[in-house]
Amino acid sequence: MRLLKVLLGTAAAGTIVLAFRDFANERWLQPALPAGAGWDDDEELLAEDEEEEPVLGYDGMDRDTLVAWLDDAGLDEETLLDIRRYEEAQQARGPVLDKVDDLLASFG
Repeated sequence: MRLLKVLLGTAAAGTIVLAFRDFANERWLQPALPAGAGWDDDEELLAEDEEEEPVLGYDGMDRDTLVAWLDDAGLDEETLLDIRRYEEAQQARGPVLDKVDDLLASFG
């Protein structure tokens, strides 16, 4: 059984090398990127396309749950600013933005 696992692992690694290696030019193939984007722009692409949620579980909360959670969470000013930026960029839900603004106002 162990020999079978080793053989299957070696076959999988070989398949990956064959699929992603350009042997004629002796280099690895690069994935297709959006028009105008290059390898140097990969951090910028992440920031534009897949901005991370400001707190774990944020994207899983609906509007009402999020507003209630914001009341009870006791977040610091920096986290609230991150939430505001993220919410504006993603869904721009008025009640959520209003709650964040109210909480930010308490910091003076």
